[in-house]
Amino acid sequence: MNKSNTGIKVNITMKRSDCEVTSYVYANFPGTVIERLKIDGKTTTHRISFNLPGELNKAFPDIKKISIESVKAGDRILWAKASCCSACYIIGSSDSVVLGSKALNSNTVSYSLLLPSYAKLTELKRKLEESNINYSITDLSFGENQKVTQREKEIIIKLYENGYFDPERKLNMTQIAEQLDISTAALSEILRKTLRKIVKEYIEQQL
Repeated sequence: MNKSNTGIKVNITMKRSDCEVTSYVYANFPGTVIERLKIDGKTTTHRISFNLPGELNKAFPDIKKISIESVKAGDRILWAKASCCSACYIIGSSDSVVLGSKALNSNTVSYSLLLPSYAKLTELKRKLEESNINYSITDLSFGENQKVTQREKEIIIKLYENGYFDPERKLNMTQIAEQLDISTAALSEILRKTLRKIVKEYIEQQL
């Protein structure tokens, strides 16, 4: 697998204690859900979902003091933009897309990130270590390469030359798989992935 050219989706948990919004909310309103909606490297926008009626109004004056901007979005939901904590600063400064983020407790945050390459993940880990932020990767997956590979080209040409795409096929998939010395199931999966890449590229360029 060519890690340098493949997108990376990673779930990573970090421990830090310098988020004023999270520390205040968990100390005073246990069970509240805190999500990070936007991280730009300077500020973090939190969505705070309180459990009980009246908690938002009680917390609002204090959160307003420690945030740059705070907006009520219903009876129990508050959006609060505040300066980034150490973890969010690194996340926001990296070449990553935040797919989701949730505070697990006052000191621990779970992030779901999309990075363009394995090298960028390595760079992110290095920055966390240099900042003495404890982290653990709970899930890691490599995105599917969207370029048609040489092997896939050879197979799609073989299928075409053998009339697989003609109304009346000269050879069926099992027969072509035998010529390629692979299983019918493997050929079917390669065909599915290759056609998906070709269609995706066509749509992006033509539509």
